[in-house]
Amino acid sequence: MKLDPILAIADRDDPRQLAVRAALDLLPATGRLRVAGFVHEPAADEPGVLSVKAAAALRRALRADKRAWLERHTAGLLPGGGRCGIEVVWTPDLVDWVVEAATRDGIGLVVKSGHRSEGLFYTPTDWRLLRACPVPVLIAGPRPRGRTHRILATVDAGSTDPVQTALNRKVLAAAAGLGAALGARVHAAYVVAISAVARDMDLVDPAALERRARTRLGPSLAALASEYGVRADDVLIRAGPPDRVLPAIAARLKADIVVMGTVGRSGIAGKLLGNTAEQVLQRLRTSLLAVRPD
Repeated sequence: MKLDPILAIADRDDPRQLAVRAALDLLPATGRLRVAGFVHEPAADEPGVLSVKAAAALRRALRADKRAWLERHTAGLLPGGGRCGIEVVWTPDLVDWVVEAATRDGIGLVVKSGHRSEGLFYTPTDWRLLRACPVPVLIAGPRPRGRTHRILATVDAGSTDPVQTALNRKVLAAAAGLGAALGARVHAAYVVAISAVARDMDLVDPAALERRARTRLGPSLAALASEYGVRADDVLIRAGPPDRVLPAIAARLKADIVVMGTVGRSGIAGKLLGNTAEQVLQRLRTSLLAVRPD
C-alpha cells in the first residue's frame, strides 16, 4: 500500500492529536507528511455581511490563529528533516477539499481522528470520508496502552463477485503493508453474516454455519491470505452480526488497526443503512483503515 505522502487532519478538539500520531507511526523513513488544519467563518464569505476589508481581515486573523495553534500543538510531534509540512485550509467543506487534494496531489493515505456520533439525518465527516475519499482513509482510534502490533484484515470470502474478490485482495495487501510498516502480525477474518434478530431468536445456528463455512471456504481463504503473509492459524471464520463480531474479534486480538473494504453510498439509503465499515466504526475501539474498490 502506498503510504507517501500522508495527509493528517489536525483536530482542534483532540488534545492528543491521534491523527498526527497515527500518521507518524506509519510514515516511511523517507516519506512526506502533510498536516492540515481547517478553518472557516461563513460571515467572511457571505456577500454584504462584512465589508471587503473587514472580511479579509477576519480571514487573516482566523488563519493566523489556526496556524499558531497547529505549530504549538504539533511542535513536539513532528520529526525534523523537512519531511513534514503544515497548512491552513480555508474551506466550508473539509471532505470536498480532502477528496480534491487526494486526487490532485497523489496522496497515499488520509488520517483523521475518529468521531463516532451518528444521528439519523446527520452524516458525520468520518462517514463522508469513508464514502467519498478516493484513497484509503485511516480513522484513528485511541492508541492502545500496550502495543500488541496486530492488524486485522476483514474480507468477504463468501462472495464470488469480481469487484468484491478484487477488494478482498486490496484489503489484504493494505493490511500487509501496514504490518510491514508497524512490524505487526496480520490476521484475516471472515464473518458469515447473521442478523442480530435471527441469532437472538435462535432461527439459525451460528456454530453450524461456522463449521460449514470453514469446510467450504476455509482452504481457499487460507490460501489467499497466505499470499499476503498471513499464517493459517491467523485466519478466522465466525458467524453473527458483522458490526458486533468484528469489533469483538479486534478487542480479543488487541488489534492496532482493523482494515476493511468500503463501498460509498449516498442519499437516504446511505443514511439508513450505511455499510458494514460504517456500522463497525460505531462499535470499534481501535483504528479503522477503509479501502475502496479500484
